[in-house]
Amino acid sequence: MPPDQILRVLAALEAAWTGDAQELESVAVTGPGEKPLHAAIADYADPALQSLTATGPGVHDGLLPDQLQALIAQMGAETGNRTTKLLARTLQLWAAPPAGLTTVDDMAYVVISAILTFTPDGGQEQVPPILAQLRTAAQANRR
Repeated sequence: MPPDQILRVLAALEAAWTGDAQELESVAVTGPGEKPLHAAIADYADPALQSLTATGPGVHDGLLPDQLQALIAQMGAETGNRTTKLLARTLQLWAAPPAGLTTVDDMAYVVISAILTFTPDGGQEQVPPILAQLRTAAQANRR
């Protein structure tokens, strides 16, 4: 997903989380070549959630092939990882038909709630710093 699309999705997540309906409506406007916002959120959620589940068991660059295969097998057996895949697939299905702002808002809230499940206490006060970190990472990939 291009960094500009990621930034658009993150702006939508933040607007939904803070209840800023005007910002959400503004971000939902689709420019030339852009996906509808609900589809972009679903597309973003899948790799974002997969990367969060991969960091838990210690998947990282430099693993030997047999170590990586063992961790992948371990991840596939864990209920949380299977549930994350189910959530990502549900978001894709949810994004298939045309959607209004209520659907976009609901999808954004679900994605943020899913991301919070990977934080130590899942506290809502962690949302702004998490979104800031994700935005910084997306901007770094723009360069």
